[in-house]
Amino acid sequence: MKSNFINGIISAITLIAVVATSSSCGSQETNSAQKFLLKLDKKTEQMKGDILASKSTIDINAFANVYYISADGDDLNDGLAPERAIKSLQHLNELELQQGDCVLFRRGDLWRGQLKTRQGVTYSAYGEGEKPRLYGSPNDAAKSGKWIETETENVYMYDGELPNDIGTLVFNHGQAHAFKVMMIREEDGSTLHIETREPFSSYRDLKRDLEFYHDYKQAKRVYLYSTEGNPAERFSSIELLTKGHIVIATNDVTIDNLCLKYCGSHGIGAGTTRNLTVTNCELGWIGGSIQSENSFGRNHPTRYGNAVEIYGGCENFTVTGCYIYQIYDAAITHQHQGDVNTPLTMRNVLYADNLIEDCVYSIEYFLGREDTIQSHHMEGILIANNIMRRAGYGWGNQRPDKETPAHIKSWSHHTNHATNFRVENNVFDRSTRDLLNIAAAERTSMPTLLNNTYIQPMGAQAGSWGSEGKIYVFDQSVEQSLGELFGEEQATIIYAEE
Repeated sequence: MKSNFINGIISAITLIAVVATSSSCGSQETNSAQKFLLKLDKKTEQMKGDILASKSTIDINAFANVYYISADGDDLNDGLAPERAIKSLQHLNELELQQGDCVLFRRGDLWRGQLKTRQGVTYSAYGEGEKPRLYGSPNDAAKSGKWIETETENVYMYDGELPNDIGTLVFNHGQAHAFKVMMIREEDGSTLHIETREPFSSYRDLKRDLEFYHDYKQAKRVYLYSTEGNPAERFSSIELLTKGHIVIATNDVTIDNLCLKYCGSHGIGAGTTRNLTVTNCELGWIGGSIQSENSFGRNHPTRYGNAVEIYGGCENFTVTGCYIYQIYDAAITHQHQGDVNTPLTMRNVLYADNLIEDCVYSIEYFLGREDTIQSHHMEGILIANNIMRRAGYGWGNQRPDKETPAHIKSWSHHTNHATNFRVENNVFDRSTRDLLNIAAAERTSMPTLLNNTYIQPMGAQAGSWGSEGKIYVFDQSVEQSLGELFGEEQATIIYAEE
């Protein structure tokens, strides 16, 4: 059966979209699709509000020690009571926390920097108000530091040393964002603007409003083109998505009810990890910093950044009840290239009841290339009851590889060996490219789909599916194709307007 939230959408308008056979029927179908999307909008807002207002259900009596951290605490305190809270992330990272301990951040407070988790520790929230905020951005560049006019008209330099690459700049908490200009290097040594292909060699070649160039190697300065004057006067807040993770995760860790935003790498990043749980969190505006300069044979830098990532093997990896949005790459991912000598296993992975919007990939997974060890394996993967909306519509669309977005993305890694892989009761709402991109060398390694809702314009791309990477069109045949390849039953197909 479909989950209650999907049933609520469908039952309210009793719609299973069918192919129009006349202009009149086509008009009726368009109206029905519009009603469906309006209902989905309403449900999405309710789900978002519920996640943002979620309460901590951590039983503090279940832990050996409970440490409190607040913005007005004191690092000379022991942290073992709210009135003796510590203050800084730096001091928290230095504490000798033990398995079975708990750390509670005070709601409504803000920290900037990185949290290094300790094995066996739970991290959550206490008090009233908004979720505790952990920002990767080192400071609000509208309030701290100065933007100085350069000799180039409309180009301003931020007068603060920034040696770690900046993924983008976010203005007024998401009302606008900057475009990161990188260089394409031609064989003759000339350099071009990554998007326009115009000659580009330095900040002096910036020409468009809210484009920026970061010279992180030499001057270590950010340069921004602003047609409406000094950025600090134009915007009330400017957050810098600085390269680095906000949370470095390890084994036996729970991260609950935190707000993680504004970093250039991953919101939560881990290598091979067991028993990692992320619940009731908000993660937004993450990624975009340079991963490497010359990888994959490209003549331009490669950017990266996921909200929650395990790179390596995993066991008991859970992400539930989270609101994730505006991510340069994936909202949630377990992945590895497979270039290791010993087998990697990804076992018992659960992604459920999440709201994911405006990410390039809602969920990404892959396990090895065809030229790597064949005994890597995924087992017990469940993706259920998530609403995933507008893949490729967010700020990540400034990436040069615009043909990649998908709600589920496996790339062409045909060594994605898997058993007991299920995708159930999800909403896949539009993508600028694929709804689903799912590859495996063998039919038995493909996920089984059940009771999912698919929304895409008629004639757009449904996805690249199967061992041969065949492209399927979102048309009258898509329901049959989903059934034949994935065993999808009772699919809801909605043909949205362009």
